[in-house]
Amino acid sequence: MKILKIIAKWTLLFWTVVGVVVAGIWWLNAPENFAENSQSEARLNQVDYAVEQLDLKIIDAGRPTPAMAKFKGDDKRTLNGTVWLPKGESSGHPLIVYSHGFGGNQKESSHVTKYLAGIGYVVAAVDFPLSNTRSPAGIPQLLDVVNQPADVRAVIDHVLALNEDPNSELYQRIDSSNIGAMGLSLGGLTTALAAFHPDLMDKRIKAAVMMAPPLEAFSDQFFNRNVEVASLLISGSMDRVVPEPANATQVRDRHPNGWFLSMDKGTHLGFADISNPIRWMDNPDTFGCFFMGMMLPRLDLPERWSAVIPNTGNVLRDVVVNPPCPELPGESMNGLTQQWLTRIAVGSFFDMHLRNGARAESATKFFKVAMSAENPEISLSVPFKR
Repeated sequence: MKILKIIAKWTLLFWTVVGVVVAGIWWLNAPENFAENSQSEARLNQVDYAVEQLDLKIIDAGRPTPAMAKFKGDDKRTLNGTVWLPKGESSGHPLIVYSHGFGGNQKESSHVTKYLAGIGYVVAAVDFPLSNTRSPAGIPQLLDVVNQPADVRAVIDHVLALNEDPNSELYQRIDSSNIGAMGLSLGGLTTALAAFHPDLMDKRIKAAVMMAPPLEAFSDQFFNRNVEVASLLISGSMDRVVPEPANATQVRDRHPNGWFLSMDKGTHLGFADISNPIRWMDNPDTFGCFFMGMMLPRLDLPERWSAVIPNTGNVLRDVVVNPPCPELPGESMNGLTQQWLTRIAVGSFFDMHLRNGARAESATKFFKVAMSAENPEISLSVPFKR
């Protein structure tokens, strides 16, 4: 008994020391704040509303969830999620639908969804049935991405119905004429499909933000199918999961109507909440690539996206999907800094396209000029045809 007490004592001491060391390393890796009195600092610290959360559950009985791996299938799609919204009786808020990445979940980037709610947006996110962290298939499934744009549509339909329901906490809170979509990684691809694909698009979406999406297989015909939607593609130069050169850099030449923002030394996980607690790593994508390395051999992966996504109107190029996680030596951007930059970029972009008057004008000036002038890590490419 005495030996067990000694072992427990030393075990507790060991983990206490480890915790202190990790906390110290994390604290020492705190980034520099934005310049005092800069527009970036003002936008990052902008809080117009307290934020509240509502649970969301949508059952779409009209669409099935296919059988994959351990999952035997279902005749409906169940979408569990969250709505972040400005607290109070205010109205006229634009709606944003967030789409999570492969193996992610509705709250993976809550740093930006909560930020958007705090500056006056209603933001809804759900766990997609098969690609989320706790997929009933045993591990997240990539191939169900083709069904996820319709999930985005279902979220929009449901939230707008709540906006018309006098018994709902969302009653008359939303400006249904101003709807945006955003997503990370596979959620960025989902957003792109919902914004541009001729069979899958939802034309209610006026502005789309795609963070680190795998779009290497998509042609110029894809982006030309909906020239009305305003789009922003954000990438990082040290993204190991969806490498920038094969994706964002090439897409820029095929999508002349889009905005492109590159973050020098930005990473894939840098767009998600997890990048803050592991910001002491040289590149947080090493963490993500470790888990992808375990999952990918167990997945039924397509060699070409055309095996999954309809190639209507030649929206897909005949290219083989590149494997993720190439080696990228060097130290990446601080994860918290990348989150800050993401918030001010996404917030000002949506303000620019989903707002009117002085607010839209101020956001436009900041997004086009001050944002990159104040933050040399940012490289912004202006649409060629606007």
